[in-house]
Amino acid sequence: MLKSILSISVFLISFQLFSQISTESERDKDGNINFFTVNTDVIPYTVMFHFSSLQNLNTSGGDVVTVVAMPGRSRATTLKPRQQNISTNYQYKVSYIRGNLYGKTKTEPVYFLPVQEGTIVLAQNMTHLENRLQPKEMNDDYVGVSFRLKEPTEIVAPRKGIIAGIHMSEPDEKDNLDFRRDENYIEIYHQDGSITKIMVLKSGSQKVELGELVLPGQVIASSAGENYNSGSHVRMVNIKPKKEEDDKLKYEQFPVKFITEDGAMFIEEPLSVMAVHPDELVTAEMSKREVKKYKSGKL
Repeated sequence: MLKSILSISVFLISFQLFSQISTESERDKDGNINFFTVNTDVIPYTVMFHFSSLQNLNTSGGDVVTVVAMPGRSRATTLKPRQQNISTNYQYKVSYIRGNLYGKTKTEPVYFLPVQEGTIVLAQNMTHLENRLQPKEMNDDYVGVSFRLKEPTEIVAPRKGIIAGIHMSEPDEKDNLDFRRDENYIEIYHQDGSITKIMVLKSGSQKVELGELVLPGQVIASSAGENYNSGSHVRMVNIKPKKEEDDKLKYEQFPVKFITEDGAMFIEEPLSVMAVHPDELVTAEMSKREVKKYKSGKL
């Protein structure tokens, strides 16, 4: 039996800091101003246009327009003149966040434990690092799950998705660690607009490429963590875009259900569980064409 551990996190997301989104505008023959997003990433972004000034112009969504920018160039919104033959003017700014605010699935997704089938792990919810600093109040916000391993193992995709981020160049040099900000990680984007981030991976062990489609149970990298006080482990957190009441975008961390030999469950208390990979979950989010390819070994 694996011993219980305290896993910590200050989070959250060390996403790319350089800009992946730009906007363009064009005026057509009718005086309409068409806005476009240019997304150079491999996954969608949620983009918010904040119009601070609209002179003789209307939008379809008022002063704040929220759209999803797919990879490539796509139309975002249109400003239309209220009256013809009168001058127009506008001012705006743009904010954006990775993921699709409006993404949905038909059923609640269930995730694989991120290890090979038959592997036993100790699963435990993480806690904020600030809770170790004797705060006046505990921070109980959800920050993800830690999976402690008996030994280093191969790590798998917990759900179908697109590889959205890879950072695997950090060496394992320091010992006796509780947490480090520059952990190696792989991110997976899912069809409901959310992102899974798996951290504490062995440097250079990635088996996937940016933009690649991965299936549940597919090996993506190897675990690390031997230089941590808690021993070999990986950490996993799930996030999705959220629109605040003040028209700001933020990431929301949320718990997910994992499939185990005892069924689908949330991780609420430290629990020793064995990974299972039922075929019906491998194909759960596939299209009919993808299922046919998968069964024929072509996917």
